[in-house]
Amino acid sequence: FKIVSNLLLFVAAVFLGYSYVNKKGIFSKIGERFTTSEVVSEGIASASFNNLVNHEGVTVSSGDFGGKHMLVIFGFSACKYTCPTELGMASQLLSKLGDHADKLQVVFITVDPKNDTVAKLKEYHKSFDARIQMLTGEEADIKSLVENYKVYVGDKKASDGDIDHSTFMYLINGKGRYVGHFAPDFNAS
Repeated sequence: FKIVSNLLLFVAAVFLGYSYVNKKGIFSKIGERFTTSEVVSEGIASASFNNLVNHEGVTVSSGDFGGKHMLVIFGFSACKYTCPTELGMASQLLSKLGDHADKLQVVFITVDPKNDTVAKLKEYHKSFDARIQMLTGEEADIKSLVENYKVYVGDKKASDGDIDHSTFMYLINGKGRYVGHFAPDFNAS
């Protein structure tokens, strides 16, 4: 438990230090389309969730992960670039953690529950580490989570079905409390 906690804090500290020095990630300028109310700035009221359905059709809640740390990612299965990149990074993280990966649960929560059915998430899940949980649910439940985590979600574009959304990853401790968030720096080597 301590090793995984320390490892995750170390990775977060290195990332934040690199991002601050290079003005990347969460320290880069935010585009004009975002307002400060859409950016996570004061933490999360409650990191827990209930009654979501995973890619296997099983109803889950945050309490089902047995005291594991959680890395929570919001996105959608039709996302062309950001979501697969984040999930690929999460898959690599789980691989690099080796025997310690059982202390971390990566959770992908859709921002498009209308289209991200269990069947779609099950198919999408095949491209990533099998330990990642992909969750959908009722629109009202997803909307509540999105608001609680302060995730920016734009309107679906009719032209290509894309949905603009923030790309923060949220770290939740084993007691279900928000620890912090970060925006991955996709250009970092």
